[in-house]
Amino acid sequence: MKTLTAWIRIIRPPIIFISCLGVLVGALNSAVFLKTELSNFQIFMVLLGSFFLASGLMVHNDVTDLESDKVNRPHKPLSTGVIRVKKANVVGPILMILSIFIALLVNIKDNGALNVNCGILTFLIVLMGLCYNHYGKYHGIWGHITVAVGVGIIPYWGSIAVFPNEIFLMLPIALAIFTQEIGREIMVNAGDFRGDLKAGFKTLPIQLGRKRSMLIALVFYLTFIPLYLLPAYDWLGLGVPQVFGPLYLIGGTLFATSLLLTWILTYRVVLQDNEKKIWTAFERYERTGTRVMVVVFQIFLLLEIFY
Repeated sequence: MKTLTAWIRIIRPPIIFISCLGVLVGALNSAVFLKTELSNFQIFMVLLGSFFLASGLMVHNDVTDLESDKVNRPHKPLSTGVIRVKKANVVGPILMILSIFIALLVNIKDNGALNVNCGILTFLIVLMGLCYNHYGKYHGIWGHITVAVGVGIIPYWGSIAVFPNEIFLMLPIALAIFTQEIGREIMVNAGDFRGDLKAGFKTLPIQLGRKRSMLIALVFYLTFIPLYLLPAYDWLGLGVPQVFGPLYLIGGTLFATSLLLTWILTYRVVLQDNEKKIWTAFERYERTGTRVMVVVFQIFLLLEIFY
């Protein structure tokens, strides 16, 4: 039972939930916009593929983050030794490989064709994830950008999984999520400062310090505000598909507000220069708080399906 609990913990259920809900939102909203119904098989395969992909990346990430986690999160399964590093190093890639096969087969029952576009996209995400896990935290902001691509692409993946030729439909929202996620990833790594420093990582907070990196994160948070409007209100006149409506705008506004609020709350604590309080603030506001608001945002996107 202890080992089973450890495996559940290592795949990070909150991340799995966000990933699965995100791809489902992308798939269902695309179907509504295109006036098409999805089969139960397609929905199941989309969720299964997302589960395998996110789980594999999380397991492999814990392997490469071990030295930092020994300082920041000593109770994680690999840090305590409940799960052996060698075993995790095998299970992670296997799960990722399974996600590629699932991506290819999402539409096989409905139209008898392999989804090559989604298969290639999933393969590229896996490569990107592997590169980040091994090298991302040694390359400053480029590592944060890599993570942001993986997060922003979640609803896009869900759309491509069922509509492989609709390559622009979820691109605007993917761009908006990508932009804010760069800021959020910088903030999360600012919280992990002590462990990352000991592990020899070169994240932006390590390179520039917490305060300066947080100011850069704020720029990305502010940039998210005009971008999230585009999928519901094409204020640039670019012909962006108006996939979403009022509920999306409400959810997006709440999410943008929460990003700015958590930034302010965290920055105020950083100015106190108390490491224990700083750690608590980042865990409470940036890691947990923003995750909760991501789910709230996704719920509004889910409600758009019925609007």
